[in-house]
Amino acid sequence: MTRDEIRRALDKHKRFLSGRGGGARANLTGVDLSGLDLSGINLQNVVAVGAICRGTNFTGADLSFADFFGAIFDQAEFQGAIMHRTDLRGAMLRGARLVGANLRQADLRPGVLMNARTLEIGDRRAINASDINHDRAEAEGTLLYHTDLSDADLTNANLAFAKLKGANMRGVNLSGATLNRTVLRGVDLTGAVFTAQQLETAELTDAILPTALLPGEDFPLLPLVPRDEVEKKIFDHQNWIKTGGAVGERADLSGCNLSRRDLRGVDLSGARAAGARFDQTNLEGAKFVLSVMPGASFAGALLVGTDLCGAELTQARFHRADLRMALVEPVDLKKPDGTALGRVWPANLSRADFTQANLAGATLRQAVIDGANFLGANLDRTNLSGCRLDRARLAGARLDSAILSEDAA
Repeated sequence: MTRDEIRRALDKHKRFLSGRGGGARANLTGVDLSGLDLSGINLQNVVAVGAICRGTNFTGADLSFADFFGAIFDQAEFQGAIMHRTDLRGAMLRGARLVGANLRQADLRPGVLMNARTLEIGDRRAINASDINHDRAEAEGTLLYHTDLSDADLTNANLAFAKLKGANMRGVNLSGATLNRTVLRGVDLTGAVFTAQQLETAELTDAILPTALLPGEDFPLLPLVPRDEVEKKIFDHQNWIKTGGAVGERADLSGCNLSRRDLRGVDLSGARAAGARFDQTNLEGAKFVLSVMPGASFAGALLVGTDLCGAELTQARFHRADLRMALVEPVDLKKPDGTALGRVWPANLSRADFTQANLAGATLRQAVIDGANFLGANLDRTNLSGCRLDRARLAGARLDSAILSEDAA
């Protein structure tokens, strides 16, 4: 593919992402992109299996959900690049700079991060993706200062001598990874999966660890709240609801880890849960009416038919969550005696992340979605009436059958 053909393909891809006519997803499989300046460009969902990107400048580019399986990135520049859920399996990044890059949930399991001190695997030939069979990522000595690796899969990766000062590694999977003399100074390892033995020779000055380390033990994102404590909080909260606050106590679950729990049908309306984790939790039919949950995480959670009306969910994370038929409508405010105040309180989803979430049949009527990310979300029959769509990120979302109103942008 010539440089002109590449430029035309990227122009069509830009139209594809914006939903304009004449657009088409760029397929750069096996294409030589070496030396190109692709800084700041939107490459979301690009297919570039086995692409050759030696010395390519991706500074500030968005490569979210792109498929770069088996690509070569020797000496490439990724400073500040967004690589959320990017497929980098089998990729080679010898001498690449990823300072400040966002590799949240990126797939690096069989990928190869290489620098000048590592073996020159594949240095002289184009990569044939079908030939790649690396069983671990190689990141020995790689510079990853202040890189966002949160929720990335680095199973069996070799991070020996790598420098990750100040990196965000919340929720990263380091199962079987080599961390020999790895510099983890100031790193946030909250929720990372690893064992105490893996950290024996690592530099951990000012690192944020999830719990006291026990030999051979893996760690969840936050210390799990004991089940009996959870049950008591919910029991007291439901009494608080039923008696108008006369009995029981309003639940405050802020910062708690309630991941992978069965909380079907619970009523946590009005509860506080700022920064709480409900990852992969079953919340089918649960109620969170007017709950205050900024920064809460519901990644992979089951929220079918869940009532989130009037909830405060600023910067909440719903990656791959199942929100089919969920209710996220405004609430009519009332006085203590039950009479209407004549005001409504919309659900606040500002800057919430619904990447690849299933919102089929959900009702988000009049919800505040400023800066919300619906990348790849299923919005089949989703009621978005009254929502300002011009203030949300909708690239790759299925909007064909969504219910809009005249005042929706």
